[in-house]
Amino acid sequence: MKIVFLCGSLEPGRDGVGDYTRRLACELIRKQHDVAIVALNDRKTTTLYEGMQVSNDIEVPVLRLPGDMRERERFAAARNYIGQFNPEWVSLQYVPFSFEKRGLPFSFTRHLTSLGKDFRWHVMFHELWVGLHGYSNFKLKVLGLLQKVIIRHMLAVLNPASVTTSIGIYKKSLGWKEVNLIPLFSNIPIAEMTPPEPPPTDSLTAIHFGSFTGALNDYQRQVDYLKAVGEKTGRTICLEILGDGGVHKDKAVDIARRAFGEDNVIDHGFLSEASVSGHMLKADVGISRADYALFGKSGSSMAMLEHGLPVLLRGERPEDDMMGENYPFKEQLVYANDPAGTLTKKEPVYFVNQVSDIFLDSLQEKATGNLILITRP
Repeated sequence: MKIVFLCGSLEPGRDGVGDYTRRLACELIRKQHDVAIVALNDRKTTTLYEGMQVSNDIEVPVLRLPGDMRERERFAAARNYIGQFNPEWVSLQYVPFSFEKRGLPFSFTRHLTSLGKDFRWHVMFHELWVGLHGYSNFKLKVLGLLQKVIIRHMLAVLNPASVTTSIGIYKKSLGWKEVNLIPLFSNIPIAEMTPPEPPPTDSLTAIHFGSFTGALNDYQRQVDYLKAVGEKTGRTICLEILGDGGVHKDKAVDIARRAFGEDNVIDHGFLSEASVSGHMLKADVGISRADYALFGKSGSSMAMLEHGLPVLLRGERPEDDMMGENYPFKEQLVYANDPAGTLTKKEPVYFVNQVSDIFLDSLQEKATGNLILITRP
């Protein structure tokens, strides 16, 4: 296949969807497909960049269009790049805030239609509209309504041959004629397939990766659960924080230090992918900011799951199982209302391999007429 991915930004380590797109693209290149990426609104660069990026030692051609460049000029450059590449598919990796700082890209659909017609559209919805799940005030409800209108209009105009998303609540909410689920995978490649020697048995290391949630009461319950595990097993709980932590970090760190002790909470800050992977391989459990309904869209949760960690989600264990028996990480999910006990690690897995196959299958099913997509040997 020949595929061009569209996303917002491609600054390594600073944009989750950009990192996801790069990893998927490089995995497809490893499988002998022709792939390129265009970042349509890259706020981390001030000049147009056409070159290569790397993931897992595989290079992918990219075009990065700076966000401060006029919108018409950005899409003209994207149109020329796509025309020269001549793809069979253009895959839009959609997040509202990637393409407009308020999450309201009103002119986005019109510009997308200017990119060409000699290809099929695929749209992957990483996020929909705000207020879809959880707390929503009046301002968020209005913003969410406008974002929903933009998404529905975009689907009606593009009429994509394939629409996918990562979680059931998004699939149900889209209301499109056919939506396929594609699981998310980690943005953090596993540094080594064989984990290092286990840490001392008198300590238990928990990892928090990414931004802390503003729902501090839920986070307090997660901390209390880990403290109960430590008391039951006789192990000291140590919390390692990876990433910038977001605006709620200071309050979350204070909660953890009161529970685990000042010296047992370590803030590592922003680290390289290899360092993040190394810390996860040595850890015993991950803490997720996501709950059962949304963890499937959380790249940090998937990173911890792929590294073999049991992951403590927000909220309580649900009565209804929406994932089904075949979900590969089901046994690794832990909840704050579970009985405190031993937390068991699994072997790390490269889930991007399976996800790339699901992605390819979702496109192959739509190949008809004179655009028959053939996987090269």
